[in-house]
Amino acid sequence: MRLIYLVALVLLMPATTAKADIIAACYSDCEAENDSNVEFKACLSRAANKADRLLNQGYEALQEAVRKAAKEMDQPPESQLKALTDAQKKWIDFPDANCAFEDGLAFGGTATGGNCSACFSALSYERVTDFDRIKQQIIGE
Repeated sequence: MRLIYLVALVLLMPATTAKADIIAACYSDCEAENDSNVEFKACLSRAANKADRLLNQGYEALQEAVRKAAKEMDQPPESQLKALTDAQKKWIDFPDANCAFEDGLAFGGTATGGNCSACFSALSYERVTDFDRIKQQIIGE
């Protein structure tokens, strides 16, 4: 029983840590650093911009990993890169819709805009984590 608990703890720890990092980046850090709603929302917007840059870097790194893996296997990477591009285009639709929904939960109140930025940050960080998982577990980088 102890072994099962330990294995579960080890397997869940990275996800818990990553989730805590996302929450800190999206909410806690901005709350702790700002005294007004305007400053808080500006901080959330900067966090969303940073997350977007990391998302783009992660996407480019995954493309490069696909190219490298294809080269090592003496295969052309075009079909895998196209599949990645198609998947990413479809994924982009999800944050747009989901974050509009989350922002709407402010019902026009002062959290409007901030909810959207925090949502984009969270989903972008999660996607970067997906890219890292693919590179490590599937490609073997």
